[in-house]
Amino acid sequence: MSLRLRLALLSSLLVLGGVAVGLVVTYNVLVSGSNLSLDRESAILAEVIHEAVLLRGDSVMRVPAVVETYLADETGVRSAQVYQGGQLLWEGGVLDAPRPLDPVGLVEGKGTKTVSGWRVVTHHDEADGITVQVGRPLAGLRETLAPFASLSLPLTLGLTLVAGFLAWLFTGVALRPLRELTQAVSDADVSDVPTITGSGEPAKLAQAFGALVGRLQTQRRREREFLAYASHELRTPLSALRASLDAAHAKATVTPETIDRLRREAARLESLAQNLLALSRAEASALHPDTVDLADLAAESYDRFQPLAVSKGIDLVLEGKPANTRADPRLVIQALDNLVHNALRATSSGTVTVSTGVNGSRPWLEVSDTGPGFPAQVRDGLGLRVVRAVADAHRAELLLRSDEGARVRILFPVNGASK
Repeated sequence: MSLRLRLALLSSLLVLGGVAVGLVVTYNVLVSGSNLSLDRESAILAEVIHEAVLLRGDSVMRVPAVVETYLADETGVRSAQVYQGGQLLWEGGVLDAPRPLDPVGLVEGKGTKTVSGWRVVTHHDEADGITVQVGRPLAGLRETLAPFASLSLPLTLGLTLVAGFLAWLFTGVALRPLRELTQAVSDADVSDVPTITGSGEPAKLAQAFGALVGRLQTQRRREREFLAYASHELRTPLSALRASLDAAHAKATVTPETIDRLRREAARLESLAQNLLALSRAEASALHPDTVDLADLAAESYDRFQPLAVSKGIDLVLEGKPANTRADPRLVIQALDNLVHNALRATSSGTVTVSTGVNGSRPWLEVSDTGPGFPAQVRDGLGLRVVRAVADAHRAELLLRSDEGARVRILFPVNGASK
């Protein structure tokens, strides 16, 4: 059963219960109101009859003509009985009424009750021992309220059907965002998630699920791009390594030059593997943050690349000032090594500077060189792409400038990355 149908049925049941309770309460209120009106009339009539009994002669009891007329009137009380010492003294109105109208009331001497289809009021005077009972059959009231009862069932059923139909329509409108999203994402190759509008709970749920689908699609696209990029980057060193191995096999000897070439290709493969692993972790935001001093990381990178700088005749300068932050040290070191390596490769002569510090309350690290600087359109190689991914994963700002060479600064947030 669909959610829409369940909600419509639930609404119908609620309306059915509510209308039924409302009709029962209304019916009881009408009956109680009518009984209260009858009780007041009967009580007044009982007092009038009691006064008439007190004025009776020795043998004849005279009741005012207005009382006799009222007893015979279709709209009035139908029966009245007067007792003294348990003996019936007088009876007026409907003569085939039960005698007494209320046996218990006759014994107790007072009360207003419904007895055998009659509404009976008992009035007793202890001084003279006279008891007057005035009653009216409830058949007339029931006949009056009969249309109400006969109309209640079709009215209840009609309102239930109308409520169910309206609930079906309105729930369909409310659940439309979910249907649209379901239809959009039912295709595994969906390329675009529709924009869901609205502020109700179904719309918010659809929006949240749409955002989740969007993130999954972004992650899937990144995985495809990563695999394509990895295969492209690994193809060249693997081809060179295979060519060197084929040459060594053909010559049946391994020269020192061949060993050096194989070592360089192996180092390149190792660097590619490290960069690809760092790229994967950074784009997935798989961080392991710790409190680190960027100056210490800069010093480690300086020590690693100092031999390469000396071999190329380039001055590698370290200007490390304390800059503590929360960051993943392995990812930051990989990004820093990429920047230093790119700077040394782009600089034919001059200086490469690795520096750290704090700008206001934001720690930063920077690599600058005296090379040709960045081209007008910067194309990210694997190294710079890793740097961007690491900066994004740490919510850091990456600044690239070409001011008398290239200058790259990673400006970390105040509180750093948090796990």
